[in-house]
Amino acid sequence: MPLHEPREGDSLEFHSHARVNWETTIGHPEQYVWSSIKHMGVDEVADGILEEFHMVSSSRIRSTIAKNLQLYIGQAFELYESARNAKANTAPLLYYYAFLNLAKALCEIYHPRFHKKPECYRHGISWQPNREYMVNMGSESVRLTRRGVWHVLCEAVAQRPCDVPDPCMLNIRNLFALAPELSSEYARTYHQSPRLVWLHDPDVLADYDKKEVWLRFISVEREDLRTLRFSGPKLLDSITTPTIAYREVRSTEDNFRTFELEHPKKIPDAHEGALRELVASEVRELVASEVRAMNPFTYLESDGLQYAIPIQTQLPIQLPQLLVLYSLMFWLGSLVRYDPHSVAHLQDTEHWILIDGFINQSRLWLLELFEWELYKHETTLHSVR
Repeated sequence: MPLHEPREGDSLEFHSHARVNWETTIGHPEQYVWSSIKHMGVDEVADGILEEFHMVSSSRIRSTIAKNLQLYIGQAFELYESARNAKANTAPLLYYYAFLNLAKALCEIYHPRFHKKPECYRHGISWQPNREYMVNMGSESVRLTRRGVWHVLCEAVAQRPCDVPDPCMLNIRNLFALAPELSSEYARTYHQSPRLVWLHDPDVLADYDKKEVWLRFISVEREDLRTLRFSGPKLLDSITTPTIAYREVRSTEDNFRTFELEHPKKIPDAHEGALRELVASEVRELVASEVRAMNPFTYLESDGLQYAIPIQTQLPIQLPQLLVLYSLMFWLGSLVRYDPHSVAHLQDTEHWILIDGFINQSRLWLLELFEWELYKHETTLHSVR
């Protein structure tokens, strides 16, 4: 059956969040991100963000959340600063506890007075060292346990209930395969491509005459799918839900496959004035659930943000990007705390390039992702050269 021609529309640019922010700094980007996160701990700032973007209508609840944000964020920063001055055999533990506090801050937004709930005092994830053997990077796993911070954080980011089977094991190697910022390190360590399908020119398109808006990702490279042994239909299955479906359309290039939302979303008639006056963020809000279901992973390249669809068939549940990195940070912190012998051993193996890359690169991206979730917008940050 011949493929449909792709729909034509005005480009609004694809982003993982409906609201987008571009920033430039003459300072160190990491310090800029922390300044932004600490800014969220200011009462007046938190109050506005909580009301406008997190939809917390009660001023009393916003006030309670703001005070707790200040506490968690302040402690997270102090732990993070201590980790920056620590060595590789110690830093991951401090980094994990810094991110644990940021996780609690985010959980507090979705569950005011979270610190009074039993979940606040359980990690929700565990790792058991083997007393007889060193860590095996092929079989090592973390286990999701009783409902704790991990589960509430997952619900806050994914905006859906966190249904975890029991037992639920997350293989460490499979998690590393989903970190786009470590693509080169993963390939050098395992001589395999990471489990990511990169999206070329994904876009949100609008037809104002027909009052329609839809997603298109142009284009998935055929060679990428062959390398990963993943077919086009399987790719569509991974982002299809009972209410969201995609179709393949004709591509302008033979080596690419192009997909678009099968049923465009309707732009509401309630808008007064010309439809073209709608700002891009308002139109992108219409396809926010579709973007969220796609679960795009992001990474900043020199020419801007890049997006990928994670292939998570080797994991028992679908994880947002923030939870992938958070789980790996927990594992490294546990390794430092409970099995320093394995840390010393790994430093003399081919796996250390992957772990060292995670400590120095993934932690920065994890920090960025937490900032995105706190403010509910996607930030592209560049430094002045």
